[in-house]
Amino acid sequence: MSYLILGSGALGSALARELMARGESFLLAGRTYPKGIEMGAFFPLQEVDAISFDALFTLYDTDPLPTVVINTIGVLHDVSFMPERRVEEVHPKWLCDSLLANAWPTLALAARFSRLMGNDHPLWLCAISDLAGSITANQEGGRYSYRMSKAALDMGVKTLALEWAQRFPQAGVVAVAPGLMDSPMNTPFLSELPAEQLQEPAEVAVKLLNLIKGLSLTQSGQLLDINGQPLPW
Repeated sequence: MSYLILGSGALGSALARELMARGESFLLAGRTYPKGIEMGAFFPLQEVDAISFDALFTLYDTDPLPTVVINTIGVLHDVSFMPERRVEEVHPKWLCDSLLANAWPTLALAARFSRLMGNDHPLWLCAISDLAGSITANQEGGRYSYRMSKAALDMGVKTLALEWAQRFPQAGVVAVAPGLMDSPMNTPFLSELPAEQLQEPAEVAVKLLNLIKGLSLTQSGQLLDINGQPLPW
């Protein structure tokens, strides 16, 4: 297997380190270079836009396409916006920014690979989602922009799986909700989160790679937990 990991945050970096330990071939594309990763295995990707993707995918003009792609890019808050607790706090800019960060990159990756791969190319595209995007599981409310953007991601994964089943029968796509992680994204909320449920990114990386290795194409289009069990939409 060869891997492309999008996003060099806590989980993306942990995935790269675990792949290094396993001796697997990978490329990590992200904004920041994580210590301990071989320079040749890192590509600086500042934005998820056409220009940045053009630069990234020139690497595959000569190298074989990867067989596993993991998109870890996502946003819950930034310096200007925090997760909404009331509907009055929903801001159109932040809702759009959340959709662009949480839903768009997976589709952008899928579009690139759809142009490049043959109909017999084996590929798994894994998008990091969240149970917060599940309509059925939403019993608490709040976090409008985050929930809506993750729900959009899940719908994109389901729709893409149906398309690829016809066009690329050896390619599958899944959304994985890994659960709570002790990461910078959750740092402002650590006091509110159950400590016993917080996982280290390194632990999640191991489970995620093992999950992907055991996937069957019959699971394409599903939302899974970190142990590979289906979750409700």
